Amino acid sequence: MAVDSYLELFTTLFGWHWYGILWDVLASTGIVLIPFIVMLVRTWRDAARGGNFGSVHELALRGMELEFYVAIFVAIIAGPPTVTLKADMLTYQPPPDITEPSPPVATPTSSQSTYGKPGAFSGAPTSVRLPIWWYTVLALSKGLNHAIMAGIPDSGNIRLVREQARLSTISDPALRDEVSQFYGECFVPARSAYLREKPKGATVSDILDEFGEDDPDWMGSHLLRTLYYPKMRAMRPVSGWAYDAKRDADFDPNLPHPWGRPYCSEWWADPDNGLRERIVALPEASKFRNTLASAASWLSSYFSSMSNAAEKTKDKAVRITLQNSMVEASSKYQPDTMGAYGNDEDSTIYKTFESGVAAVGAGSEYLSIGAMLTALKPMLPIAQAILLMVIYALLPLIVVISGYSLNMLFLGAIGIFTVNFWSVLWKLAQWIDDNLMVSMFEGVGAIDRFIASVSSDGLFGSITKTYLIDLMLAAMMLGMPLIWTMMMGWVGIRVGAAMGSILDSTTSSAQKAGQSGTDLLKKGTGKIKRITKR
Repeated sequence: MAVDSYLELFTTLFGWHWYGILWDVLASTGIVLIPFIVMLVRTWRDAARGGNFGSVHELALRGMELEFYVAIFVAIIAGPPTVTLKADMLTYQPPPDITEPSPPVATPTSSQSTYGKPGAFSGAPTSVRLPIWWYTVLALSKGLNHAIMAGIPDSGNIRLVREQARLSTISDPALRDEVSQFYGECFVPARSAYLREKPKGATVSDILDEFGEDDPDWMGSHLLRTLYYPKMRAMRPVSGWAYDAKRDADFDPNLPHPWGRPYCSEWWADPDNGLRERIVALPEASKFRNTLASAASWLSSYFSSMSNAAEKTKDKAVRITLQNSMVEASSKYQPDTMGAYGNDEDSTIYKTFESGVAAVGAGSEYLSIGAMLTALKPMLPIAQAILLMVIYALLPLIVVISGYSLNMLFLGAIGIFTVNFWSVLWKLAQWIDDNLMVSMFEGVGAIDRFIASVSSDGLFGSITKTYLIDLMLAAMMLGMPLIWTMMMGWVGIRVGAAMGSILDSTTSSAQKAGQSGTDLLKKGTGKIKRITKR
């Protein structure tokens, strides 16, 4: 039997385990018999209110007989646990997404999660027993839900990529300061030259066509790396770059030179010490880059492939990290041969504080509505699993308090089906959300639009689009289950009323039949007596 979350593997077992405990308590104390006593008194009272004294016994007997048979039927199929549900029969298949295309199946013995460990929903029974009616309801509702969800296309959980993009920032103060130096000494002069010269040609057109018209607007621009960076050098020595006598010939050879002045092209793109590789190697940026690469790969299996996918995803990861870090041209100097900077403790403290403030500023984006919704999505299945556990555990009281009513069977079944069906609505909402996030941004292909949705324009430039999508997801994740539950509540009331009407009509017909039979019997007896007297 398939369930809809990791937690539900355990809450299902605990819920029905507590059902058995509660039923045993009600049975051992005799409370399960109270509805039958109430039924006897109520039937006798109702019969005594109508009819003459001679017919009271017959009416009461027939009415009680019908109610008794119905109650016995309900008590047998919905009361005592009779069907065994073993723990190894429960499975959860997580939906594939961009971070995990083939997630393993979870079971109570191999939960693939933190649930089931000591102190965390541990001690779940290896098997539980369910009444036959509730077992049938549970099996049918789960089977129907998963048959419907199998027809809904898998989503990629693109919102996870967006939230990781919000958190990606340069956490290393030294690296941040070096990036600031590169910004002022390489990017600003190169972009100024580009805007001044406005170069044309096949090379420029090809680069802009491949990487977008906004490619010259950031430090890692392929156009600037091709036209300008190879001819430009750092204006001051850069920590970590060894002195090269041939390259740094403008230095006085008689002075010690602990560091050199690299060309901007190697300073940015060197595979070992380049800024690009060092930024993408940071924990937050690396996680975002890997997720973004997985997303591009996941989308390419459904849409046309994207050229230079690895290059573009790395660029996007670095570019968003730089934007989150709010890097600007630095007025500070790296350690030089005179040691004028870097040995000042106050300056070091100030740099660390400045970088910390920038990281906090970037991290504060996580508190937006998008982050709230990202946290809401995994919370909803947890709430669903706990609610179902409570429903299962309290069913014995509902069965007994209802007086073994036939209405209760259908109302309880509708309630369990309604809560279980929330999973279908959430999967539909996830699919709609992912498609909206890709479709509302411009691009040549689906993957290009996806990258645009998590780029600087998607996160910061198009606030209206971003908040519109967030509000739509909130409406779907919370609104659809609410409307569905209200609709099913109305259906349940109607079904309960119909079942009650049928039962009342049957009881009334039986009582009338009993009354008619008694009257006919009395008339026949009177005629026989008169004939006998003659």
